[in-house]
Amino acid sequence: MRRQARTRDTILPTVVHGVIYRNVSGESLVQCVRKVSKGETWVQDTQESKETAENDLVGARVRDRLTAKELKIVALIVQGYKNKEIATQLGTTEQVIKNYLRNVYDKIGVSDRLELALFTIHHRILAEAAATSVAAATPAR
Repeated sequence: MRRQARTRDTILPTVVHGVIYRNVSGESLVQCVRKVSKGETWVQDTQESKETAENDLVGARVRDRLTAKELKIVALIVQGYKNKEIATQLGTTEQVIKNYLRNVYDKIGVSDRLELALFTIHHRILAEAAATSVAAATPAR
Protein backbone atom coordinates (compact mmCIF):
# COMPACT_ATOMS: atom_id res chain seq x y z
CA MET A 1 0.00 0.00 0.00
CA ARG A 2 2.82 2.39 0.86
CA ARG A 3 4.54 1.75 -2.50
CA GLN A 4 1.26 2.27 -4.34
CA ALA A 5 0.68 5.62 -2.60
CA ARG A 6 4.25 6.73 -3.33
CA THR A 7 3.90 5.78 -6.99
CA ARG A 8 0.57 7.58 -7.23
CA ASP A 9 2.02 10.71 -5.64
CA THR A 10 5.04 10.80 -7.96
CA ILE A 11 3.54 9.66 -11.28
CA LEU A 12 0.14 11.31 -11.25
CA PRO A 13 1.29 14.94 -11.10
CA THR A 14 3.72 14.45 -14.01
CA VAL A 15 1.75 12.23 -16.38
CA VAL A 16 -1.91 11.82 -15.43
CA HIS A 17 -4.19 14.62 -14.35
CA GLY A 18 -7.36 12.67 -13.65
CA VAL A 19 -8.28 9.09 -12.83
CA ILE A 20 -11.85 7.81 -12.84
CA TYR A 21 -13.34 4.34 -12.98
CA ARG A 22 -15.82 3.23 -15.61
CA ASN A 23 -18.64 3.24 -13.08
CA VAL A 24 -18.07 6.86 -12.11
CA SER A 25 -21.15 8.79 -11.06
CA GLY A 26 -22.17 11.80 -13.13
CA GLU A 27 -21.40 14.14 -10.24
CA SER A 28 -17.87 12.75 -9.79
CA LEU A 29 -17.20 12.97 -13.52
CA VAL A 30 -18.15 16.64 -13.55
CA GLN A 31 -15.94 17.28 -10.50
CA CYS A 32 -13.03 15.54 -12.22
CA VAL A 33 -13.41 17.56 -15.42
CA ARG A 34 -13.61 20.84 -13.48
CA LYS A 35 -10.51 20.08 -11.41
CA VAL A 36 -8.45 18.90 -14.38
CA SER A 37 -9.46 21.93 -16.43
CA LYS A 38 -8.10 24.13 -13.61
CA GLY A 39 -4.78 22.27 -13.75
CA GLU A 40 -5.42 20.24 -10.62
CA THR A 41 -5.32 16.46 -10.30
CA TRP A 42 -8.28 14.24 -9.49
CA VAL A 43 -8.32 10.60 -8.41
CA GLN A 44 -11.68 8.99 -7.86
CA ASP A 45 -11.99 7.53 -4.39
CA THR A 46 -11.93 3.72 -4.57
CA GLN A 47 -14.53 3.55 -1.81
CA GLU A 48 -16.88 5.61 -3.98
CA SER A 49 -16.27 3.18 -6.84
CA LYS A 50 -17.25 0.22 -4.64
CA GLU A 51 -20.35 2.01 -3.38
CA THR A 52 -21.39 2.85 -6.94
CA ALA A 53 -21.07 -0.79 -7.95
CA GLU A 54 -23.03 -1.91 -4.87
CA ASN A 55 -25.75 0.66 -5.53
CA ASP A 56 -26.36 -0.33 -9.14
CA LEU A 57 -30.12 -0.31 -8.83
CA VAL A 58 -30.71 -0.96 -12.52
CA GLY A 59 -28.64 -4.15 -12.42
CA ALA A 60 -30.34 -5.29 -9.22
CA ARG A 61 -33.83 -4.69 -10.60
CA VAL A 62 -33.05 -6.55 -13.81
CA ARG A 63 -31.44 -9.46 -11.98
CA ASP A 64 -34.48 -9.77 -9.71
CA ARG A 65 -36.83 -9.91 -12.73
CA LEU A 66 -35.00 -12.82 -14.38
CA THR A 67 -35.70 -16.43 -13.46
CA ALA A 68 -32.91 -18.86 -12.63
CA LYS A 69 -33.20 -20.47 -16.07
CA GLU A 70 -33.09 -17.06 -17.80
CA LEU A 71 -29.96 -16.17 -15.82
CA LYS A 72 -28.36 -19.46 -16.89
CA ILE A 73 -29.18 -18.71 -20.54
CA VAL A 74 -27.79 -15.17 -20.18
CA ALA A 75 -24.60 -16.59 -18.66
CA LEU A 76 -24.17 -18.90 -21.63
CA ILE A 77 -24.84 -16.04 -24.08
CA VAL A 78 -22.14 -13.96 -22.37
CA GLN A 79 -19.76 -16.93 -22.73
CA GLY A 80 -20.41 -16.94 -26.48
CA TYR A 81 -22.62 -20.01 -26.82
CA LYS A 82 -25.06 -20.20 -29.74
CA ASN A 83 -28.76 -20.99 -29.26
CA LYS A 84 -28.35 -24.57 -30.47
CA GLU A 85 -25.45 -25.18 -28.05
CA ILE A 86 -27.44 -23.68 -25.18
CA ALA A 87 -30.41 -25.89 -26.04
CA THR A 88 -28.21 -28.99 -26.06
CA GLN A 89 -26.61 -28.06 -22.76
CA LEU A 90 -29.97 -27.39 -21.09
CA GLY A 91 -31.72 -30.38 -22.65
CA THR A 92 -34.33 -28.44 -24.61
CA THR A 93 -34.95 -27.21 -28.15
CA GLU A 94 -33.48 -24.23 -29.95
CA GLN A 95 -36.97 -22.72 -30.31
CA VAL A 96 -37.47 -22.78 -26.53
CA ILE A 97 -34.17 -20.92 -26.10
CA LYS A 98 -35.29 -18.33 -28.67
CA ASN A 99 -38.52 -17.86 -26.72
CA TYR A 100 -36.61 -17.41 -23.46
CA LEU A 101 -34.29 -14.91 -25.14
CA ARG A 102 -37.21 -12.89 -26.47
CA ASN A 103 -38.60 -12.68 -22.93
CA VAL A 104 -35.17 -11.70 -21.53
CA TYR A 105 -34.76 -8.98 -24.19
CA ASP A 106 -38.17 -7.58 -23.26
CA LYS A 107 -37.45 -7.65 -19.51
CA ILE A 108 -34.06 -5.97 -19.89
CA GLY A 109 -34.93 -3.63 -22.74
CA VAL A 110 -32.28 -4.76 -25.24
CA SER A 111 -32.74 -5.83 -28.84
CA ASP A 112 -30.04 -8.45 -29.47
CA ARG A 113 -27.54 -10.77 -27.83
CA LEU A 114 -24.65 -8.28 -28.08
CA GLU A 115 -26.61 -5.62 -26.21
CA LEU A 116 -27.63 -8.30 -23.71
CA ALA A 117 -24.01 -9.34 -23.12
CA LEU A 118 -22.78 -5.76 -22.78
CA PHE A 119 -25.61 -4.81 -20.43
CA THR A 120 -25.03 -7.91 -18.33
CA ILE A 121 -21.29 -7.31 -18.03
CA HIS A 122 -21.67 -3.59 -17.34
CA HIS A 123 -24.19 -4.10 -14.55
CA ARG A 124 -22.42 -7.19 -13.15
CA ILE A 125 -25.72 -9.07 -13.16
CA LEU A 126 -24.16 -12.52 -13.34
CA ALA A 127 -21.61 -11.89 -10.60
CA GLU A 128 -24.33 -10.75 -8.22
CA ALA A 129 -26.62 -13.61 -9.21
CA ALA A 130 -23.82 -16.13 -8.65
CA ALA A 131 -23.02 -14.66 -5.25
CA THR A 132 -26.68 -14.77 -4.27
CA SER A 133 -27.12 -18.38 -5.37
CA VAL A 134 -23.92 -19.50 -3.62
CA ALA A 135 -25.03 -17.79 -0.41
CA ALA A 136 -28.46 -19.43 -0.66
CA ALA A 137 -26.94 -22.86 -1.32
CA THR A 138 -24.47 -22.67 1.59
CA PRO A 139 -25.94 -24.46 4.64
CA ALA A 140 -26.13 -22.46 7.87
CA ARG A 141 -23.78 -23.63 10.60
